[in-house]
Amino acid sequence: MNETSENLTRAKAWRDADPDPETRAELDARIQRVEGAQARGEAIELEALRACFEPPLSFGTAGLRGLKGPGPAHMNHRLIQRVTAVIADVLRAEVPDAAERGVVIGYDARHGSQALAETAAQTVAGAELGVHVFDDYAATPLVAFATRELSAAAGIVLTASHNPPEYLGYKVYWSHGAQIVPPIDERIAQALGALPVAVVIPQARPDDAWHAHGEALRQRYLHAIARPPATKGAHLRVAYSAMHGVAGGLVKAALAAQDNVELHEVGAQALPDGDFPTVNFPNPEEPGALDHLTALAAEVHADIALATDPDGDRLAVAVPDQTGDWQVLMGDQTGVLLADFLLRETFSADSPAGAAAPSARAFVMNTVVSSRLLGRVAEAHGVDWEQTLTGFKWLWHRALQREAAGDRFIFAYEDAIGFCPTPRVRDKDGVAAAVAVTEMAKAAKAAGTTLHETLMALYARHGLSINRQISVQLEGEGAHGRMNARLQALRDDPPTTLAGLSVTRIHDYAAAERSRPDGSDVEPIPLPATNLIQLDLAASAGASSPANGTYYVSIRPSGTEPKLKIYLEYLGRAGSNDLDSERAAADRVLEALGNAFI
Repeated sequence: MNETSENLTRAKAWRDADPDPETRAELDARIQRVEGAQARGEAIELEALRACFEPPLSFGTAGLRGLKGPGPAHMNHRLIQRVTAVIADVLRAEVPDAAERGVVIGYDARHGSQALAETAAQTVAGAELGVHVFDDYAATPLVAFATRELSAAAGIVLTASHNPPEYLGYKVYWSHGAQIVPPIDERIAQALGALPVAVVIPQARPDDAWHAHGEALRQRYLHAIARPPATKGAHLRVAYSAMHGVAGGLVKAALAAQDNVELHEVGAQALPDGDFPTVNFPNPEEPGALDHLTALAAEVHADIALATDPDGDRLAVAVPDQTGDWQVLMGDQTGVLLADFLLRETFSADSPAGAAAPSARAFVMNTVVSSRLLGRVAEAHGVDWEQTLTGFKWLWHRALQREAAGDRFIFAYEDAIGFCPTPRVRDKDGVAAAVAVTEMAKAAKAAGTTLHETLMALYARHGLSINRQISVQLEGEGAHGRMNARLQALRDDPPTTLAGLSVTRIHDYAAAERSRPDGSDVEPIPLPATNLIQLDLAASAGASSPANGTYYVSIRPSGTEPKLKIYLEYLGRAGSNDLDSERAAADRVLEALGNAFI
């Protein structure tokens, strides 16, 4: 069988099994174009047909995510049938009483999410497992919470989070309420790849065995993430945007339950809307995405401004600086502020937890591309600090190991504005984070200060931290190859100096080892292998600068496109008495470091 015949046979098998008339017709049109050219003896262009199958969507840091379209390279009903059927098989083999415990299934407001969720639910039911569904949209952290709260075998949420409107996604939680990691995700991927294209996958319509959940479950979630008021009497004015997502109702209810919170909402962004009409890109980190929010915050003289992303698992925070201008905090800034606040709250003498002093086995966590300042904050409080690979699936994978050993989880975050302030939800949670940030801001206000001033005091006490991110897009044919070649060149011939700084340490996460630039003093990296390189840099001996701290560069490829993602950090020395001069000097060096890789 030649290449054309092989591609046509594969495409026809998928078309005939596709339950969705729209994607079935789209694939059939591509098949007919190929067959028409073949019949006319014309040159056959197979690329449009192959693009439906190659490369197939695979499990990344948060499940499956891609554009709607036909074939396994896109999000569609047939792919959801196939992956859900495989997950049901693995659940039966791995999770005791999986059929009785059932699977929680939720969806966001994106166009197509609800329909894909119905397909997933019918597939779970067709595999004779119980089904738990919601009576409306469900924010991602609510699905994670429900998976544990209902003792379900797994949870599935149809969401593409903060991706552009045309994307759809599928995220999986296991019976412990955390995202799947190897070997489970690898087992699912292997079984999915081996599943015949034309296999019949039983479907079952809703019946009495389906459990529908609504307000009662949402109230249990809100009770779980509520926090004791940080202080009595501090009135806080909060500006908030749901960014056309599904978390608005939960955030408003959660903050209404906290004392003395006056909430002002961006009305134009309050209702779920898969078109995201007021933003170019529904990601709170994108330039301009929070313009409506900060305008409202300035208008109502808010103390803080908050925004959840479309599925509610991430939180953006903005605060007025010393001049009154609104500053959007980076994830690392919010992360270290929350860590310090939660540690003080947890281990204060009058804490509701009743702990007068921290346990040596309490711990906080962030990822390897997040700020190392968290380590200094943790050390000051006498608790452990760890870093994991990027993604909350790795943070909670490690947290579960530590909890099983009797250790106590306090807080985890990643630089991409993902925060987990409670072990009741084993993933990032923008709603729970909104509650924690609000209580933190109330405590600062009661003490006669602001979150901006609190952050500056943290820098003065533990060292200035500055974080920058750069993306280097590679274009044209062979872009992926050139991207990987640049990373390999760094491994093969690492620099000894960059931007006037000396490279002191190289961390090669693919080889799972770190060493000096000359290859000496090798140490293992106790994390799973991944395509990431980090460089530690310092000023040369005798150099005189206000910014003589340590610099870090982290470089990894994007998981979805030919793009290098570069993370820069400056970490100064504790006790600085001139943060402005130090920041200005460090910014110049960070710019030079970034330019070295562009």
